[in-house]
Amino acid sequence: MTPFVPLSTYNPTNPFGQYDPKYYPRAKHHIGSDFLIPVGTPIVAPLDGEMFKTSVSASKGNVGIYIFEHEGMLWGLELCHLKELPPLGKFREGQRIAFSGNTGSATTGPHLHAVMHRDAKVTRNYSELVSEEAFVRLWREGRIIDTYLWMWQRV
Repeated sequence: MTPFVPLSTYNPTNPFGQYDPKYYPRAKHHIGSDFLIPVGTPIVAPLDGEMFKTSVSASKGNVGIYIFEHEGMLWGLELCHLKELPPLGKFREGQRIAFSGNTGSATTGPHLHAVMHRDAKVTRNYSELVSEEAFVRLWREGRIIDTYLWMWQRV
C-alpha cells in the first residue's frame, strides 16, 4: 500500500471527530482528516482502484471519490478541495489520481480533506451523503473512519 500523500503532512490541530460546534454548526464534529500540502501536490492511488465519481460542492470544492479493495472489503476515499476535478477511470497503486487544491468555502488554506468510507457501497450510494447529519450518522455507525489512522496502521 502506498500513502496517497506523505503521512507527515497530517494536520493534528484539526483531527478527525474533533468537537467544534462553532466551526461545524450542523455536524458539530470534523468528519475527515486534513493534510497540509501545497496546491498542485500530486495525490496518488493507495492501491489499484477506480476514480468512481467526481463532483463540485460549495463547501468541499472539487471532490473525487476513489474506490479500491483491501482486506476483502471495498473502500472509498473521498478527496476534497482538489485543484481540479480528477479524471474518472482505473488507476494502479502509486499513479497520480488528483492534485491538491484550495477550492470550496470550507477551507482556510491549501490542504487535502480526506474521508475514508469503510464500505464503498456508501460511496456508490452517494445520495446518503447529502447532508452533514448524514456524515455524523455514518461516522457513528462506523462507516466513515479516521483516514490518517487507517493509512498509518497499514503502511
